[in-house]
Amino acid sequence: MTRFLVLLFATMNIVVSSAFADTLTIAAGAGYKRMVGEIIQAYENKTGQKVDAIYGDMKEIMTQAKTGRSVALVLGEHNFLKASDVQFTSFPKLGKGILALAFCKNVKLNKPEDLTGSKISKVGIANPNKTIYGKAAKEFLENSGLYKQIEKKIVLIPTCPKILASLTDGEIQAGFVNLTEAIYLKDKIGGYLVVDEQKYKPINLVFGVIRGFENRPETAQFLKFIQSDPEVKNIINKSGL
Repeated sequence: MTRFLVLLFATMNIVVSSAFADTLTIAAGAGYKRMVGEIIQAYENKTGQKVDAIYGDMKEIMTQAKTGRSVALVLGEHNFLKASDVQFTSFPKLGKGILALAFCKNVKLNKPEDLTGSKISKVGIANPNKTIYGKAAKEFLENSGLYKQIEKKIVLIPTCPKILASLTDGEIQAGFVNLTEAIYLKDKIGGYLVVDEQKYKPINLVFGVIRGFENRPETAQFLKFIQSDPEVKNIINKSGL
């Protein structure tokens, strides 16, 4: 009987370990939480496979990807991921990130130059040294000749979701965010403008595949799904990528 119980528990441990090994974990910036959540939901509904997700600022995400053992895929900007010290084996493309200028409900902006007006006292951007969209926002402002004109109005806010939250709360009047987040929260803000894409470097969004996970079946199945499923294409299109 004792030997039988040992064998039984050993078998159970193998089953449990296999179940955990089959669970795919994805990490993404907080500004893509809603879109990634919809993609994961579609995937789970159609395949029955579980997917875990981690969201935050990209510095936190990369630390988790480097030190943790569970993250298989990281959604981020191609050059940023490639230049990091995390070992990736490939970078399947998801879409193109777009910079948007969002504004609160009691403000109307028709063009970026309106930021110089007296009604705008605070403009939120993410930290240009730590975030892709903060860097893109600064590039846009400098290349548009607007940076020096509004420099005293600029407020550094950690992430795009927090910029939108500050807009909703009335703490700032305008802010530069990723278009995807602005689309998902359009009912909570006054509106948004898509700024000139020629005035900041392209933002190519990819799924970085972390070394050690490239040959796992759950990784291959998920990547095939996002590249071929019509529902995923619809989610990506409506998210402004």
